[in-house]
Order: sequence, then C-alpha cells, then structure tokens
Amino acid sequence: MDQSGDLKGLVPFDGAEAACAGRVQRLAPGLAVVSSPLRLAQNGDPIPHSWSAGLADLTRLLGARAAFVRAPDIAAPVFAPWAGWSAAAFQNCGCAGLPDAQFVASYCIDHDTCASQGRGGVDVVLVSPLPATCDAGEGGLPGIGTLRAMIRAAVAEGRERIAIIVHARQRTALAAMRLAEDRSLCPEGFAVDILAIEDALPALMAPGAPWDAIIAMPELRSIVFILLAETSGVRGPWSMLWHKLGVRRVTSEVRGEVRGEVRGEVRGEALRLHAAWARLRGRGVTIPE
Repeated sequence: MDQSGDLKGLVPFDGAEAACAGRVQRLAPGLAVVSSPLRLAQNGDPIPHSWSAGLADLTRLLGARAAFVRAPDIAAPVFAPWAGWSAAAFQNCGCAGLPDAQFVASYCIDHDTCASQGRGGVDVVLVSPLPATCDAGEGGLPGIGTLRAMIRAAVAEGRERIAIIVHARQRTALAAMRLAEDRSLCPEGFAVDILAIEDALPALMAPGAPWDAIIAMPELRSIVFILLAETSGVRGPWSMLWHKLGVRRVTSEVRGEVRGEVRGEVRGEALRLHAAWARLRGRGVTIPE
C-alpha cells in the first residue's frame, strides 16, 4: 500500500457554467455545512503529514472541524484514503494483507461540470466480492448472501441500472439464481444485466457505459477498472469503501502499481473537490452554522 499524498495548494477555481448554476439554485434549500466536529477513525498508523495538512486546509475552508480517534473507540469505519490499493489486488485469489471485508465498492465520479451521467458527467460504482467469499465449488461465484448484499448496496444508493460481469462459465449459474426477478431486492424500475466479460467489453470500451453500478467478479475487476478509467477520463485514485455489515474502511483504489502513484494524482482529485465546493459556496449552497 502507498501511504503518501499531497493536498497542499488548494486554490478556488473561478467560473461556473449556466447549467450548473441553475442546478445548484434548485438544490440550495436542502444543503448546509454544519459546525459539529467530524470524527474520523484511524487504526493507529501514522497519518502522512501532507494529508493531515491538506485535510486541515479543507476543513478550515468548509468551516468544519475534524478530529481523529482510535477505531475501537467509536463505531466508525477506519478513514485512511491515503492508503492506496491496486485494482489488480483481487486477482489470483487476492494479494496478501487484504482487509477483512465482504465486498468493496469504488467510485468513478467526475461531476466537475455539474453534468449528469450521459451528459458529460460520470458517476459509476464498481463493486466486487472479496476473493475469500467466492466458492470454487460454485464456479468461483460468491455466496448468495454476498451477491444480494452487493445489489442491495447499489439499490440503496439509487442506482437503477446494474451490470453483473462474470466469466462465461459463471453466467448460467448466476442467471439460475434469478436475482434480477426478486422484487424485494430489485424494485420496479431497477434493471440487472448479467453479462459474460466478452459481451460486456464493447459497452465498457465506449464512452458512457449504460450502467451506473457494475458488479465484477474479483478476477475481472482490474480490466473493468482500467476500461472505466480510460473511457471516463477519471484516471486518478477512486474512493474505495470496504463493506462488512456496513462500511468498515475508507481507502483509495488506483491502477497499476500502487507505490509512488497515489501522491501526484490525489492532488488533482483534491483540487477538483475544492473547485466543486467553491462553486457551491459561490451560489449560496453551503451555509455555515
């Protein structure tokens, strides 16, 4: 894992498109920044200085306060976005040292122009079971409980079009579970496509894949991650959540080798976050209390 990053030099960006302004005006009544302290859990590892300084800069600009506490002291996920995991970490039964989790979810998001997905914006979550949850006796598929938990997590976020990408040999077994037809799991209006990787590749290689949530088996996660990064242009670190009866850990996910790659890219993500916040503040959306 890489535990480096750079959030220094945050500078507000000027200028916002008229469409963005109109959208923000409509959202304004429901958004606010409150003054309650933000309590973040850590597992005892030292926080890189550049990250702690950058977080201090960001919370000061937001008018909020943040404090780190030991993970066992509060029921909260470990917050360590400076820890980067490779997109290939789940291949070959998983690399050593994977955190304890049932599945992971990483977010490919770029709303820099306030455009919705399909209109220039990107918002896709990539979900995968951990290799330890997959049963070789079931063709390498995770248990039904894990499959349902992943779909339920996507539905809870309001994702309406879900793709489950598997090896061709797994597709028949997965289709037999009839998950897409379970209305207690997928309400009306939600669509679930079960695809072999060969059939999913054309859509993944074209800009604007038709799904807002993709569940990929562990061995396929790396190729799906790379294609989404290339077609969307979101090539820096993605926010990564580790789930097990709720979110247990917050890290980042990156392409290729981890060490040395997170530092430069994180600054770009921080600048984009700050630019979006600056535009919202300029439209009166964030309201310090």
